[in-house]
Amino acid sequence: MALAREALAAHTETANGWLQGTPPGRTVRRIIDGLVGIELFDRSMTLAARIFTSVLPVMIAASTLSSWNVTASTIKTQFGFDPTELTSTSGDVDTTNPSFAAFGVVGLLMIAISGTSFARALARVYGKIWNVPSISLRDAWRWLVVLFAVALSGTAIGLASELTNVRFIGPPLAVAGEFAVWMAVWTLSPYLLTIGTLKGRVLWATGMLTAAALTALHVGGRLVLPRITAAAQHQFGPLGLVFTAISWLFVLSVVIVGSAVIVKAIALDEGYVGHYLRGPDAIASEQAAESLTEDDGAHHE
Repeated sequence: MALAREALAAHTETANGWLQGTPPGRTVRRIIDGLVGIELFDRSMTLAARIFTSVLPVMIAASTLSSWNVTASTIKTQFGFDPTELTSTSGDVDTTNPSFAAFGVVGLLMIAISGTSFARALARVYGKIWNVPSISLRDAWRWLVVLFAVALSGTAIGLASELTNVRFIGPPLAVAGEFAVWMAVWTLSPYLLTIGTLKGRVLWATGMLTAAALTALHVGGRLVLPRITAAAQHQFGPLGLVFTAISWLFVLSVVIVGSAVIVKAIALDEGYVGHYLRGPDAIASEQAAESLTEDDGAHHE
């Protein structure tokens, strides 16, 4: 219904020039205004920092309770270095020790609670884009679900990359698997963080656009990131790895925020795509509102 009201307001805009005088132009203008209004680069840098300080620790902590190999393999494939080589070798840790297991579970829980800062920041992004209220403490579980979904996506993508070993169709199958993982994560996340307000075709479109862009970036990243990482590590040492990781997370965050803004702008389009995304209920509401406006105009005449 909120989309219907915004779409009706967009339809009644009158202005000259291509960016305001034509439906495609108004869609482009809404995308530009949306990216400026959401403060794309500031929001993306905040999300990148939250991923680095909140999501990655959850992935590392969870790996102490299971297998670190899949996550490490994913990082090595993407960035070109083996994170296990950066770990301390001063002593061995007995992960079968009950006290270690207890500490691992408690530590993971504490990291997860503090790590919800990422999900809260993402919720604020979706809230501003879609004009939905903030999540209250009663729905705080949504933050945890989104945090673990994003954290586990790294492991899931690592598993999907192993499909490249399938004969003949391995590489495209791995890309399809990665797209499916991102599609699930970025359809679930906006649904949870908008408290179910965002649903239907708009929700699926957000997931599909985000997944497609992230998959393309990851495929390209596998080609260029190892060289960039090697150069940064050679020049700055371990600090270069941090710079590279933060920069790459920033690019991924730009995609996440930008995809939501683009879908919102297209959903307000006056053409077939906009009508399809808004759905029949929203279109019926728009038609009813237009009829009321015409009746009021006729009554005043």
